[in-house]
Amino acid sequence: MNTKAMLTIIRCLIASALITGPLALAQTPAETATPGIAGVVAAGTPVELIWTTLTDSADGIVGAPDGSLLFAQEPVSKISRIDADGRVTSYMENTNGTGALALDAAGRIFACQRHEVAVGILSPEPQILTDNFQGEPLFGANDLVVDRKGGVYFTESGRRPFPGVYYISPAGSMTSLGTDIRANGIMLSGDERTLYVTNSQTILAFDVLPDGMVNNRRTFGTVEGGSNVRADGLAIDAMGRVYAASQVGIQIFSPQGEHLGLIPVPRPTTSVAFAGADKRTLYMTARGAEGATPEQRNARSMYKVSLLAAGFAGRAK
Repeated sequence: MNTKAMLTIIRCLIASALITGPLALAQTPAETATPGIAGVVAAGTPVELIWTTLTDSADGIVGAPDGSLLFAQEPVSKISRIDADGRVTSYMENTNGTGALALDAAGRIFACQRHEVAVGILSPEPQILTDNFQGEPLFGANDLVVDRKGGVYFTESGRRPFPGVYYISPAGSMTSLGTDIRANGIMLSGDERTLYVTNSQTILAFDVLPDGMVNNRRTFGTVEGGSNVRADGLAIDAMGRVYAASQVGIQIFSPQGEHLGLIPVPRPTTSVAFAGADKRTLYMTARGAEGATPEQRNARSMYKVSLLAAGFAGRAK
């Protein structure tokens, strides 16, 4: 083998290591652009990096009534706020390691709390809704959504062999909706007749009954991008489309479950939400940050993209 060929092979091996090895976080580009998705986003729209942290994490995002975005920072037990100009301020502290947020019609802030694991209300009056199921402690409170009646659907990530999915009625009774689901993200349709729950590579749909219970479990859609891609946090828009965070970006589905396309994000996304005065800005949290080491597992980046579609106005997320 001649010297020129050998150098070419070495360069290829180095490039591969930079992409797949420990330095991948530092090598990932800060921004990208999206292909066009009819009615959703114009081709070439930039996906902008707006904020990073190496230590404090960020997840469980939700749009606030004033158009700002709230995000949970579990390690430091606080909620922060990003306004339309990108300014980040502290919104609430001492949140018991809140990792996911939801708001109801009355403006109450609901939370999945992860230090002393519970699902509860943070504001205006702190309240624990549950820290157990049938006397057994929760093993992780992952994501949640609140219905118009004040009932709470949430996923529990730590239970084995499968995470749990539950409903807490407005009266306070708690029911399991399934224990054979690799649940993570959870969301209601705009009319609250359908509950969506992620199940590894698929998104499940359930019909919601008048009492908040569910039936008619079925596969709604499947994320694309390979066997290692999983669905995480969910959001919906005003037209009933479903947005799923994944390792390769935000995957978008029609109300019928047809995969419409992907908004690529430079890092693996974990949660997604609409915010802004007109709810036409999509925000995404993602794992990793520029300059992070493999040991800095709480490093996170926040991105946003301007859409043609608008978020559902009848609920915060």
